[in-house]
Amino acid sequence: MDNHKSTHKSSQKWLDYALDDLLWTKSSLEGKVWYGACFTPQQAGEKALKAYLISREKNIKKIHDLRALLEECIKIDQSFESLRNECATINAYYIPSRYPDISEFVHFTKEKAE
Repeated sequence: MDNHKSTHKSSQKWLDYALDDLLWTKSSLEGKVWYGACFTPQQAGEKALKAYLISREKNIKKIHDLRALLEECIKIDQSFESLRNECATINAYYIPSRYPDISEFVHFTKEKAE
């Protein structure tokens, strides 16, 4: 398989997982699992941004910080700038939604989840 096909296949797999994470988000919203509905959009965003970077044949860093990933995307395409506020909001939920001993300081609500 040539490099272009391999890159496309890898990028598509990351994007497919991102779309599945959005389905997971929908299920969390329907089940009123607010911390889950705050975590999974971060996962979807991370995978989608990484899919884009892979599609542009960039090496992806093993990081979870949407802001840092977004900066890499902006270097390639300025239109990603429009996602800055959303990435900052979603990024702030990552750690508290994963660690119960930290989440006591963050109150997850329907409004935040939506």
